[in-house]
Amino acid sequence: MIDFDRLKAMVKPLEEGKAYYRPFVCSGDLSKADIFLVGINPATPIYPEDIDIDSYVDLLLDYNKFMDFYRKKRLDSSKSEISRTRLGMNSFISWLNHYTRSTILETDVIPYPTPSLKELKRESESIKEQGKDIFVNLIQELKPGLIILHGKRAVEYANETFIKYKMNLLRPINLNISIEQMESEPILTEINYGNKKGIIMACRHFMYYGNNGETFSMFKDHVLNALENNKLK
Repeated sequence: MIDFDRLKAMVKPLEEGKAYYRPFVCSGDLSKADIFLVGINPATPIYPEDIDIDSYVDLLLDYNKFMDFYRKKRLDSSKSEISRTRLGMNSFISWLNHYTRSTILETDVIPYPTPSLKELKRESESIKEQGKDIFVNLIQELKPGLIILHGKRAVEYANETFIKYKMNLLRPINLNISIEQMESEPILTEINYGNKKGIIMACRHFMYYGNNGETFSMFKDHVLNALENNKLK
């Protein structure tokens, strides 16, 4: 069970001066989190000097409060209120919520926040491995019926992690095709939890989704079929 104390242990920075981990954010009942939206890593770091750890955990458990804090953090950093990626994710989640009662959980293969992927690569291996541990533990505990990887890098990092942690995939993910080709496929692969299976899909990065996801129409059809076939509605 992921309670306050467990989440507090997850978010704790490994080193002084580092940001908190962000294991997930979700707007519904965590026990019903059967759909994972998975990126590479969060892009807005939040540090202990910004907020104490107990208050930060409270934010992660309250979606609206977290989003309010996130917007203020960006504005204080002279950035737009929300990023293109957040705009796209919010739009997709809003669409998806019309078709499912499952909680949609947002997470990342490496849930350690950095302003860019280049900066993530500069972080120590221990920080990145801790992030992967968090991601894998979430999957193993919550056993999502649908995992959506957004962005080619997220697919690559997830595939590497699935292999390293010996996750039971139906078939290897073919990394030799483009993200557009992956998006056009109804299912990328499946994951076997033992007593349950989940399907894995991929799409372009949500920064390209926009307000209504017009160019994602085929992918959204695949998602609806997945919800129907896996009884996630």
